Amino acid sequence: MINLISNLIYPARHHASKVFNKLVEFNPIYKNLKHLPIIYLEGNKTKCRDEDTDRELKFHQESNFMYLTGAHDLPNASALVYVTNPGSINEQNISPNHISIILFIKPIDPLEVMWSGLPPSIDQLKKLLPDLTDIRYQIDFDDHLNSLINQFNPQILTLPKISHSKAQSDSALLKAIHEARTTKTDQEIQIMRYANQISSHAHTCLIKSINSPNIQSELDAESIFLFQSNRQGAKHQAYEPIFGYGHNAGTLHYNANDAKFPPNFQGVLLVDAGVEILGYASDITRTLPVGNNGKFTPESRSIYSIVLEMQNAALQNIKPGIDWQEIQIMMHKVAAKGLLELGILKNRTIDECYEEGHVVPFFPHGVGHFLGLDTHDVGGLPNGKVGKHATMKYLRLQRKLEAGNVVTVEPGLYFNEFLLEPVKGSEFVDDQVLKNYMNVGGIRIEDNVVVTEEGCENLTIVVKSIEDIEKLTDI
Repeated sequence: MINLISNLIYPARHHASKVFNKLVEFNPIYKNLKHLPIIYLEGNKTKCRDEDTDRELKFHQESNFMYLTGAHDLPNASALVYVTNPGSINEQNISPNHISIILFIKPIDPLEVMWSGLPPSIDQLKKLLPDLTDIRYQIDFDDHLNSLINQFNPQILTLPKISHSKAQSDSALLKAIHEARTTKTDQEIQIMRYANQISSHAHTCLIKSINSPNIQSELDAESIFLFQSNRQGAKHQAYEPIFGYGHNAGTLHYNANDAKFPPNFQGVLLVDAGVEILGYASDITRTLPVGNNGKFTPESRSIYSIVLEMQNAALQNIKPGIDWQEIQIMMHKVAAKGLLELGILKNRTIDECYEEGHVVPFFPHGVGHFLGLDTHDVGGLPNGKVGKHATMKYLRLQRKLEAGNVVTVEPGLYFNEFLLEPVKGSEFVDDQVLKNYMNVGGIRIEDNVVVTEEGCENLTIVVKSIEDIEKLTDI
């Protein structure tokens, strides 16, 4: 597999320029200042599992710090980000050329060296992060900050969760960073394309082996995915993966992943898993036939066909300017059409099914969300509010799309006993027909998509048609 990011330079100053431009947009008072505020950030620290143990947890960088520095695997660091040219404050766009980013790292601790080895040196970090202005040890922080204060007399802003005696939090700063993160640079998209490439390979390997004698449980399936991810150099999963068979597939974030397949099981395994590369997530779901000679059962085939039709409809309509809520409405109407044709829903038109929320028990979540440095990435709800209709309650993205957005497209249909119990016996559900489909459990198909000027580009390269999946699972 070709490494798509071996020569990539992380564009930290470009990200910072986006943040400063958004900061001025959200808080115009900064236009009247002689100098824009300095941004002070802290990365995550090394953490232990509990207060009474020295068992360290796996380190993960704070996402906003990563966005403005690129220091994805460096604990206990801090940074100062500022505009070097005061005149640029009146420009329409503050250029990356007018941005300075100073990264401060911990000095070498002999005890840490004994246990964990030498950390990267300043010279090594400068080669890894060439877009940063300078990298220094923490001991130089106060002198550098005082020098900037004497030179510019600026405000110093930080994020609400950070405490520093000379810095104040401003909600506009967090909003500016979140908004900047909603549109991805070419470099970010390339990282996410690579993450999708690795995840797609791992999914494909699992599809090919899912009906082998060695796969007897959810955990067996997970081990194949993790092994193939690691083989391609991906040490980290973007989230706790989901491997749910049968009824477990009807739980949206099921992650026990420990159930054994019963003898002669014929059904599906829902696999929601994706690797993380340089802090950026992939988030892919495929639903695979287990048993039945690698073929979908008639019931699971029917439901899978509806879900695939839902996803295809979404992909065909993604473009700049479309409101994501429109895609959510479309998903519910396509699902309603399919469930009515199967006879699961009855006595309603497609529009009535949407207006009255009758698909919600089968499709309770949103069709997708922003993707980036967080799996459920920031900025999807710019006003912090969700639509009032039942179909919008768990939609994490409720705004118009722009070129550069990266979104997941993940429709699904679920037969969760707990969620469906309240609608059994109702005039719009045929209980006898529904009973035939309860063993399906759940089916979801999820791809990662970049919004382009013309429409969208699908980063996910795993087969998903029934015919293509069954070709790979055929034993």
